[in-house]
Amino acid sequence: MSIAEARTTLWLAETALARSGAGVFAGPTGILTFVGPDARRFCNGMFTNNIRNLAVGRANQNAMVDDKARLQGLHDVACLADPTDPDSGKPVGHFRVTLEGVTVEQFMTRYEKYIIFDDVELTDVSDAWRVLTVQGPDAAGRLTAAGLPVPATEGDVVAVAGDLTGATVTRRARSKAGGYDVCLPAGEVEAWTEKLGPQLDDAVLERLRVEAGIVRWPVDMGERSLPHELGVVPRMCSFEKGCYIGQEVINRIDVMGQVQKRVWGLVSDVLLEPGTEVRMGDDVVGSVLSGVQEDGFCRALVLLRKAAWTPGLVVDVGGQSARVSDLPF
Repeated sequence: MSIAEARTTLWLAETALARSGAGVFAGPTGILTFVGPDARRFCNGMFTNNIRNLAVGRANQNAMVDDKARLQGLHDVACLADPTDPDSGKPVGHFRVTLEGVTVEQFMTRYEKYIIFDDVELTDVSDAWRVLTVQGPDAAGRLTAAGLPVPATEGDVVAVAGDLTGATVTRRARSKAGGYDVCLPAGEVEAWTEKLGPQLDDAVLERLRVEAGIVRWPVDMGERSLPHELGVVPRMCSFEKGCYIGQEVINRIDVMGQVQKRVWGLVSDVLLEPGTEVRMGDDVVGSVLSGVQEDGFCRALVLLRKAAWTPGLVVDVGGQSARVSDLPF
């Protein structure tokens, strides 16, 4: 058996384990904090989701967009503390930002320039903290067996011990079956990995992600992508929080419903390469975003125009036939 064949066999075995039980994977690596009396107001004015009403012990997902609502990245925001300063009488917000495919440098370059008169400190804490993500139908069982708390609902953040500014567990679905992100001090990751179970290959998590129809930055997006096209609006964009960068365009698209492209699934007997055009006859109706192959067939995420929004429709992808599928697969 060749090295490539052995690797594929291992991936298939690990994927089966993650689907039937649970898998432990390395999570996002970029972690920052916003701390200060103006932290909540500042984040609410910068990010797409509702930070103004984000309670302590809750997290939500956000999109980074420019003033034309074009995507520039994704990130999660968790409210860890909001104590009252005895001197000023103001709450001092403590928010943790976990980056999804965005570098710390990109994030800080984007947002530091807006901190002028705001009493808020943006700090890169990536060296001090790590994230393990546990995904699969038995993810809660893995946490319990390891002695970790199990958050009840999506977005709940629970302290491992002490308060939320220490180690935490957040309910965060990165697969169809759902799962949890465990944020730990960097020096404790190896010990907790032993308790949670062996860490699986990143390629397995990629299979679970595509199967669930979850888009990832920057793999499935470019700087001209819009939140509505990628299907992230319901979980990442608030229409009740007031103004933020890109809000006017996002709201206008939502009201008018003028979305010409959106993400669907494709199923084929061959691997569908990212960037390959999708055709109906002579017409180009989309392009492949990302795909994974398994057991002789391929699942792929694809950005399709309205003409192809029909489950079961057969289209041409680089000379090969593929079938349009709803998401998740």
